[in-house]
Amino acid sequence: MTFPAQDPHIGYGDVLRFKNLILERSGQAFPDSRQAELESGIKRAFAASTCRDYDEYYRLLLDPVNGAAELERLINSLTINESHFFRDAAQMDALRTRVLPDIIQRRTFIRTMRIWSAGCATGDEPYTLAMMLRDLLPNIDEWSITILATDINTNALNKARIGLYTDASFREERAKQMRERFFVKKETRYEIVPEIRRMVTFRQLNFAGDDFPSYDTNTMLMDLILCRNVTIYFPGDLTRRLIGKFYNALVEDGWLLVGHSEHSLGAYSQFQIHNMPDAILYQRVINPDNRTMDWKQMEEALSLSRTAPSAAVKKRTDSPPASMRRAVSPTPTTPAEPPADPLQGALELIENGESAKALQQLLALEKTDRDNPELCSLIGKIYADMGEWKNAEEWCKKTIARSKLNRAAHYILALVYQHQGQIDEAIAEMKKVVYIDANYILGHVALADLYRLQKQMPQALKALDNARRFLSQGALEDVVPDSGGITKRVLLDLTTHRQQQWSEEVFK
Repeated sequence: MTFPAQDPHIGYGDVLRFKNLILERSGQAFPDSRQAELESGIKRAFAASTCRDYDEYYRLLLDPVNGAAELERLINSLTINESHFFRDAAQMDALRTRVLPDIIQRRTFIRTMRIWSAGCATGDEPYTLAMMLRDLLPNIDEWSITILATDINTNALNKARIGLYTDASFREERAKQMRERFFVKKETRYEIVPEIRRMVTFRQLNFAGDDFPSYDTNTMLMDLILCRNVTIYFPGDLTRRLIGKFYNALVEDGWLLVGHSEHSLGAYSQFQIHNMPDAILYQRVINPDNRTMDWKQMEEALSLSRTAPSAAVKKRTDSPPASMRRAVSPTPTTPAEPPADPLQGALELIENGESAKALQQLLALEKTDRDNPELCSLIGKIYADMGEWKNAEEWCKKTIARSKLNRAAHYILALVYQHQGQIDEAIAEMKKVVYIDANYILGHVALADLYRLQKQMPQALKALDNARRFLSQGALEDVVPDSGGITKRVLLDLTTHRQQQWSEEVFK
């Protein structure tokens, strides 16, 4: 059976309804200046689905059960995860010389500390905090330290838990120094050592939700909360609600650190404001005294510091207690080193939303490396993510011609055929996928959808059963390989629901 091919162009109405849905479900706002980024993310997530058109895809996203996995993938594709260790030297200095020493001094008697990295991306920030504490506390093993790291992006959280990083994560001089102590070289990457990994707990949390602060989510009684460069993507009303929640999540005298580019300082007026060189800190105190603050001057100074880091806010400078003061060496930022592995570099560009740049690099590389099937497969995937089905089909076929058992190429080609309305061809390719790798969960799930389109329900239910069997193995919080961050738990719930739903349809 053949269905009409889907036009990869997204109309204004499609963009508007997807934008409103994403705002409602994740809090992310996409103004006109970010429309290209929004369209790219929607196309990339749609290309990975088995929906025939954007109408069907949108209806699926609205389904709280059947659409949960696709919504997770869409939000992941639209979340920016750019980060690196010891990012923003001025803020790191403020943490090391003012905030952490203050907490250590107040908590020395009970030796407990609770920190929340809210919007942790791939884990660079919470691991940075863990390394700092290892450096500041010689008796750290006698302390009970909680570092909670949350993010909405399950794909980023999975990478954080794995703890493998490239040279791009060590562009700060201080990070390079710490790399010698806290990382082990693994080919072209660096793996965080167990003693640092064990200090951080990762969990998914949606700032648009209502499940925090609470004891259930472990988001109460925090000594320090970091939420840097997150609310710049939120509308003002959500930001104000979020800042209020952070205030309630902090203990008395607890600290909040946000990014330089966050919303108006007025949103933080309930906190005591502390100025340090190129950094502003917020502290929850009983009676904050900000009456002498020149808000306009502070806004202008902070705005200036965003473009000229050497221009500090000089109105008042806080320093740590003398007993806790330590010398801090300057930490200039250096450009990220080019990746040793060009394919890995292209993958990093894709993850940062720079697919067009990655494509240019790969096409140039392919001219000198024509026998590399992985290279061709990745080019095919980028074209598919862009909705350029014919180009994607051509490159997938080039890959298969060079490597007949290349699972990735067969999988992408199956989805490309499906989006072009060639369902029989899509089934034939997807069957090759599960033949090459019988454990490949996404292949079984996609094959079930394709069989159902052809009304071959026994085969569809069998494919779902295979998917469920593999999903039941291992930890449910693990991310399904190549899924864009979909967890086993979400996909298992989906396949279980579909089995029940489709079985009822068969026996009606």
